[in-house]
Amino acid sequence: MAKISFALGIHNHQPVGNFDDVFEQAYDQSYRPFLETALDHPHIRFTLHTSGCLLEWLEKHQSGYLDLVAKLIERKQVELLGGAFFEPILPILPRADALEQIARMKQYLKRRFGVTVRGAWLAERVWEPQLADVLSEAGVEYLPLDDDHFLSTGHRLSDLGGYFLTEAGRGPVALFPIHKRLRYTIPFEEPEASLAYMREHAQSLTQPLFVMADDGEKFGLWPKTYDWVYEKGWLHRFFEMLEKHADEVELVTFGEARDKIAPAGRTYLPTGSYFEMGEWVLPPKSGTVFESYVKEFKQRKDWEELRPFLKGGFWRYYLARYEEVNILHKKMLRTSRKYQRLSTRKRNRNLQTPILRGQCNCPYWHGVFGGLYLPHLRHAVWKELLLGEYEVDNVSHRGRKWIDIEHSDFDLDGHAELLIENAYLNAYLSPHRGGMLFEWDYRPRGYNLLNTLTRRKEAYHSKLALAATEGAADKETASIHDLILTKEPNLDKALHYDRWPRAALLDHFHGWNSTIDQFRDGTMADYGTYLREPYDLAEMFTDAVSLKRRGTVGGTALELTKTIRTIPGKAVLEIRYHLHNVAPHELHSPFGVEWNLAMQAPDSSQHTFSLPGNGVSNRPLGEMEEHANVQDILLADKHEGVSAHFQFNGPIRLWRVPIESVSLSEGGFERIFQSVALLFQWELHLAPGAEWERTFTVTLEDA
Repeated sequence: MAKISFALGIHNHQPVGNFDDVFEQAYDQSYRPFLETALDHPHIRFTLHTSGCLLEWLEKHQSGYLDLVAKLIERKQVELLGGAFFEPILPILPRADALEQIARMKQYLKRRFGVTVRGAWLAERVWEPQLADVLSEAGVEYLPLDDDHFLSTGHRLSDLGGYFLTEAGRGPVALFPIHKRLRYTIPFEEPEASLAYMREHAQSLTQPLFVMADDGEKFGLWPKTYDWVYEKGWLHRFFEMLEKHADEVELVTFGEARDKIAPAGRTYLPTGSYFEMGEWVLPPKSGTVFESYVKEFKQRKDWEELRPFLKGGFWRYYLARYEEVNILHKKMLRTSRKYQRLSTRKRNRNLQTPILRGQCNCPYWHGVFGGLYLPHLRHAVWKELLLGEYEVDNVSHRGRKWIDIEHSDFDLDGHAELLIENAYLNAYLSPHRGGMLFEWDYRPRGYNLLNTLTRRKEAYHSKLALAATEGAADKETASIHDLILTKEPNLDKALHYDRWPRAALLDHFHGWNSTIDQFRDGTMADYGTYLREPYDLAEMFTDAVSLKRRGTVGGTALELTKTIRTIPGKAVLEIRYHLHNVAPHELHSPFGVEWNLAMQAPDSSQHTFSLPGNGVSNRPLGEMEEHANVQDILLADKHEGVSAHFQFNGPIRLWRVPIESVSLSEGGFERIFQSVALLFQWELHLAPGAEWERTFTVTLEDA
């Protein structure tokens, strides 16, 4: 048997906006001990990728990591991989942004470590065929991708003991197959399991090359791995095994493999990511069916033969499955276009940086990692995009007071939205979805107060009853893909699914018997035809829009008009509701306008709810309460320095409830506060032909 070449790749990443204590924990439990262990074994060689988001944090807080990397480079133990600096999903970026992201990583690594990188890491290994052209233009020579990419195009597992070349006009780019089996043996089985796998599959190969490239966090940060990898010495034993069998297995970096080993041929891969991503992206019903088939076929002896033909979904379906992801993505594209429309003289690196930071991938998807469901990650990316847009607009408008109202298909769903913008405020409306407000930004602080989440069924919710509380799982070193934990008991009772989007300016005719609990749980009845139905654009002014719908409430015809107006140079919205009973009989109904606010924390003294003049002051957002005779509402995020002040022209009845989701992350099932939902309520008693009107204003300002 020919000598085996083994390329070990480590990918370290923390997203923009993650908590400092998570960065610190990852550094202490994974990044630092891994590098220190590698230094204790001078014959161990590997390829390392560190995302730009993490590099920025390490520069400020733990520069010792960079010193360890520099020492490994000096000892020729490590090759650095480049990639897109802020770890975006590369195929969904504008081409100019993708090239800039890759260039920035190259420049950073050259400046900090004096190396010229040749290869790249692809975030979440999300591959689309046109990337070969972009990567080649960016000077990328090679990258690792999962074996599923290759198997799904017709390659056999026995073919994957090498690497392949591809192109898309430009090229070639070398693609290294990551063996899934090695991703699961390292570090979750004894070291000899990986050696046995390579021996078995190297028998018929003349230049056998095996690649394992995966998250560095699995070496200590993932649940139950620190004790196994370091305290019980797995990593030390793994390196010792490789040193002991150096006559049989040669450790190579990706660059050395590219230079020393001939390519196995040319290939063209379909869209894809790692196998698990294909399962996560599927909608719940399809995901459950897919998982059951995988479980069934894994019991068969010919599972490895069948696996290439059992393929899940396509990463971009996240844009269809989660409206929140699509809105974020389209906001990113809009902000990038605004920057690119500036003259060359006005464009500069500092102006573009927050836009690129806002492309960090984590809140753009959801799987076993929290991603989209984590409000602080969504907020961080929104903040970067909004601050970038704010600065770009200040350059293009030269500081003047201005209002722009655009009627265009912002989210590319075939329907036109209304985009109201001024120097301090964005207010985006969706006429065809109940005339709701779906983006509401205080631009100077980069704060989208409608960075909310609509609760929906997830395939993994069916596993909640099987989950063990943290610390109670039996298997010591289960992979994160197999481990089922929960951070608190009885979370299945906290599962709620919303019947309508958790946005703003949502018009409810909820009947006399509806309860505040039903409002919180997303199950409240509605007897009108307004909540999710299309509104017509009645009028569009230079500073306002009017939306109108003639529908019914319990069979009674009612014309509803809502007008939204802003003021130049202020983050103010003036809302006017006009209702006209056009039926020949009376209408008696409660009427409610829902407004959600994503203000981060349910029980923090920095995130508060007040009713000025009503004796309610600085209450936590996580409370559920009903209030009567309300005319003033004040919510504040003092940590970020933002407040929202509602003022009504007459008393209302108010419901306020916390909106909490139950989702899965690497630490297990968890309850997460997503927003506070307000329902402004009036009683309607309208004679035939009678009209009713109410107005209120909401002002965003510094807290």
